[in-house]
Amino acid sequence: MKPDSDLEFVDLGEAFDADLLDAAYREVYLPAFPVRDEQEDPSIWIPRLQDPDANPRLAWLVAGTALADPARRQMLGLLVGEYYAASRCVLISYVAVAAAARGRGLGRQLFDALRRSLESGRLSGGKTVHAVLAEIHDPAAMAATEDVLDPQARLRVMARLGGMRVPVTYLQPPLGPGQSAAGGLWLIAFPELAPAAPPLSAGTVRAFLVEFYRELGSAEPERDPLYAATFASVDALAGRHSLLEPLIDEQPAAA
Repeated sequence: MKPDSDLEFVDLGEAFDADLLDAAYREVYLPAFPVRDEQEDPSIWIPRLQDPDANPRLAWLVAGTALADPARRQMLGLLVGEYYAASRCVLISYVAVAAAARGRGLGRQLFDALRRSLESGRLSGGKTVHAVLAEIHDPAAMAATEDVLDPQARLRVMARLGGMRVPVTYLQPPLGPGQSAAGGLWLIAFPELAPAAPPLSAGTVRAFLVEFYRELGSAEPERDPLYAATFASVDALAGRHSLLEPLIDEQPAAA
């Protein structure tokens, strides 16, 4: 990996570049997300990146060196943030660092780049973001040999980045034709990325899930049997003073 001073970030939501999107997709995205049901096709993103009024509006961050020069560039990482206008929530749908760039703090730099995008108000149209959310594999549901990154290692990374668990029975909806819903995932939140938001509530989580599931094809998510367990678990959170839970139990083991 080249020196950090050479590192560049481009938000394809601000300056769309089809060639850069294709390179990031092939060189970073596909190796990081090999499971078909967790993949999206670039044809889904392109109109959203080109339309400033799309819902969801995208921040599609690419990190690398010499990004404007196809002959020299090195793709090192990406982060995709989706802003859902009705619920005012951002979903970090993908974050990936190339194997050659891991252990250099690039994940933190990608999150910092997203923070700058959120602070600029571009994604939210200047409105207060109510939550920044993401999905990660439940470490108890996937063995290290089944994933490109040890789920426990990913959990530690997300905890260092400020992630906290939203304790719901989360189900990722089918992402496209011929794909299935994906379980074995946790919904997590990054309160530090939404510093002006009120404490996360069950109502905000419900509003996001309704909008998210609707955008991905469910006409009436709250009546859809596929998501019955998810919304029941959201209802169980109503009235809780503190919604979020640590990703890692830091209590010392009993002697």
